[in-house]
Formats: sequence, structure tokens, C-alpha cells
Amino acid sequence: MAIKKKQVISQSSKTREGPMGYDEPRLTYDVLIRYLLEPGELEGDSKRRATDKNCSPQVYHIKKLLVQKNQPVLYWLIDNEGNSSERSFVREELLVIPHDTELPPPVGTNKLRKLSDLHI
Repeated sequence: MAIKKKQVISQSSKTREGPMGYDEPRLTYDVLIRYLLEPGELEGDSKRRATDKNCSPQVYHIKKLLVQKNQPVLYWLIDNEGNSSERSFVREELLVIPHDTELPPPVGTNKLRKLSDLHI
């Protein structure tokens, strides 16, 4: 049926609560953000394990956003090194980090000191 029509309007199986599109409140470009990881995104497979992280290890900023009529606002993210995320996110997939939060060290750096380095 949909193949014969020139235009098909998709309908969500679950209605979204709250405003959408132009009426939806938008995040500003200066907020710090982590995003919700998909199952196995860091490990490279599709299984979700109890030990998996829920949010991205890196902190991002909003690179761009897209607002369309009757659609959720889409966000694309970029980190401090200029690496951008490959996919877009809706507001419910983003975790806003308050500006007064002390962030953990960047991924890949080991700030732990060896016992032999301590002068006791």
C-alpha cells in the first residue's frame, strides 16, 4: 500500500509526551553532554552486559541541531579534539553535565600513581 503512494507520513508506535518540533525547548551550544550508549557500542558487539557503561566516556558539546515540524529536535555532538559523533541524538538520549561538575580525567590517561612513586 505504501509503495503506491507518493508521500507516506510515518506514525510512531508510541506517542511522545510533551512539546515537539519548534515548541520543544532546545539545549544550548555551551552545555557539556554525555550520550546514552547503545548496547555493545564500546565493545563492538550487540550484547548488553551488567558491567557496560550507560553513558559515553567522553564529554561532548553540541555541534549542530536540526528542528523540524512535528519531529523531535536532533543533536549532533563534537568533543574537544574535534571528533564528532557519527549519529544524531534526541534529548532523551543526552545527559547534561552541570558546569560546576568536576570531570574525570580524559579516557586513555592514567592519573593513578604507583605506590613506588609515593615518598612515604
